[in-house]
Amino acid sequence: MISSTANEGLELAQLAFYAIASVPSIYCLVKHGKVGLLGWLYVLIMCGIRIVGNGLAYHALSTNGEPDRAAIIINGIGLSPLLLAALGILRESNNSIQSTLPVFLGRFGMLIPHMVIGGGIGLAAASGKNTILLEVGMIILAIGWAMIVGLVVVSVKSNTHWRRLDEEIKLLRAVMIVMPLVGIRLIYAIVTVFKFKSTSGESLAIQVIFGILLEFLIMITYLFTGIYTRNLAHVSSKKAGVICDPDYTPV
Repeated sequence: MISSTANEGLELAQLAFYAIASVPSIYCLVKHGKVGLLGWLYVLIMCGIRIVGNGLAYHALSTNGEPDRAAIIINGIGLSPLLLAALGILRESNNSIQSTLPVFLGRFGMLIPHMVIGGGIGLAAASGKNTILLEVGMIILAIGWAMIVGLVVVSVKSNTHWRRLDEEIKLLRAVMIVMPLVGIRLIYAIVTVFKFKSTSGESLAIQVIFGILLEFLIMITYLFTGIYTRNLAHVSSKKAGVICDPDYTPV
C-alpha cells in the first residue's frame, strides 16, 4: 500500500505535467485548424480533466488522507479523451484521401465509436457509489478502444494510403503507436476498478509505470507529433489550391 505522502507527491507530479502539457495542446489546437479541431480539442480536454481530477485527489489526500470518490470517477473517465483524441487525429490523417475511404471512416461513421465511448463515460459519471456502473462503463470504453483499433487497421490498409501527405502519415503512425499504449492503460484502469476499487491498494511501482508514466508517454506522443505536423493545415490548403489551378498538370 502506498503512503498518503507518496500519493500526494504523485498527484502533484501529474498536476504539474498536465498544466505544462496544456500549453502545447492549445498550440496544436490552433495550428491544426478546422480539420484537426476534434482530435486536438480532446487532447486539451484530457489536460483539463486530469488537472481537475488530480487536484481533487490531492486535496482529499492532504485533508483526510483518503482518496476522493469524485476524483476516482473523474480519473476513470479521463481515459476517454485519449480514445477520442485518437479518433479525431485518425480522421485528420485521412483528410486528403477521405473520398476514397469506406463510409464508416467518414464523419457519420465515426459517430458510432463516439456514441459507444460517450455511453461508457455516462455510466462511469453516473456511478456515484455504485461500483457496478463504473465497471460496466470501463468495459464499454474498452469496446470503444477495440472499434478505434479496427478503424486504424482499415485506414492503414487503404488502397490509397500512399496518397496521404507526409504530415498525415506521421499522424497515422502516431495513432498506431498510441493505441496499444492506450489499450494497456485501459486494462490497468479496468483491473484497478474491479480489484481495488481505487489506486490505494496498489504498489507504487505498478501505479507509476502502468498508470502515470504510460499516460505521460501517450500525451507526449500526441503533442510531439502535433507540433511536428503543425503546418499540415497550410500544406493541405496549398495542395488543394494547386490542384484547383486550371494550369496545373499532374506529374
